[in-house]
Amino acid sequence: MFGLLKRKAAAKGRIGIAIAGERMALAIVRRESGGAPVLERCESIPIDAQSGPEARTAALRALNLPNMAISGVLQASDYQLALVETPDVPPAELRAAMRWRLRDSIDFRVEDAVIDVFDIPPQSRGSQGRMMYAVAARLGAVEKQSAILGALATFDVVDVPELCLRNLAGLLPTAANGIAMLHLSDATATVVLVRGTTFYFARQMNLQMSAPGGDRGAADGHLSSESVVLELQRSMDYYERHFDQPPITRIAIAPIGDRAAALAAELGRESGFEVTTLDLNSLMQCATPLSLQTQADCLLAVGAALRQEHRSL
Repeated sequence: MFGLLKRKAAAKGRIGIAIAGERMALAIVRRESGGAPVLERCESIPIDAQSGPEARTAALRALNLPNMAISGVLQASDYQLALVETPDVPPAELRAAMRWRLRDSIDFRVEDAVIDVFDIPPQSRGSQGRMMYAVAARLGAVEKQSAILGALATFDVVDVPELCLRNLAGLLPTAANGIAMLHLSDATATVVLVRGTTFYFARQMNLQMSAPGGDRGAADGHLSSESVVLELQRSMDYYERHFDQPPITRIAIAPIGDRAAALAAELGRESGFEVTTLDLNSLMQCATPLSLQTQADCLLAVGAALRQEHRSL
């Protein structure tokens, strides 16, 4: 996404680093010619939430990282994603034109945003012009990533979770026929629609809770599959209508765990979709088997480490 620095890395592969609160997730993916990606290292490292950039950089240096390209990952609160019509301007002027177009579409000052864009396939119907996704990231968040990771010689890009999820979805055997990746956080979920390795659509949704007896809002409740099904159906309807693609019938939920398994069972009953949970141990060749907690902590870092694009648009 945000290609900030252009430095060469010697090894084939990439390092993904996602920093949130008191944890720093690290994933190292190595790629050999013609082979499947290998997850060489994956760990969640505790950090002092009050520590400054220098201390965090020092903690990363102490990990003896290989000479690979490094991706950082923004948190959900650091940016906004918008599907907008592509401005009719030369490529060199695209980001500047998009800044003006986003002025009324984001909830912070566009002057305080770093703008980048990425393409999606042309829409076949229901649109007046070509559409693309624009990412407006808070300048302070990008500067914070640069302050921590910029001292590492091969740091070259800051990514967004949606593209990290696309990278993971593209490894699924069923991705060639289209798949919906559903990523659960505490109160929200992100759905990403992918065919092969091509990103088509993303939507964020609030997760409603329901008590076992059906009353919503209970403190000890669980995810309301009814609301998730509704948002998934809206996303898939848009995908089928605007891209003229066959229906997506498969959903993968991440991170793996009891919460994802319960939601998968309910979605399978209520939607008719084929619903599975995403287990990194089955998806990739892992040097060390990953616990459920490590997968939950490091999922986006792994997705960032799977990045293969070498430039931003």
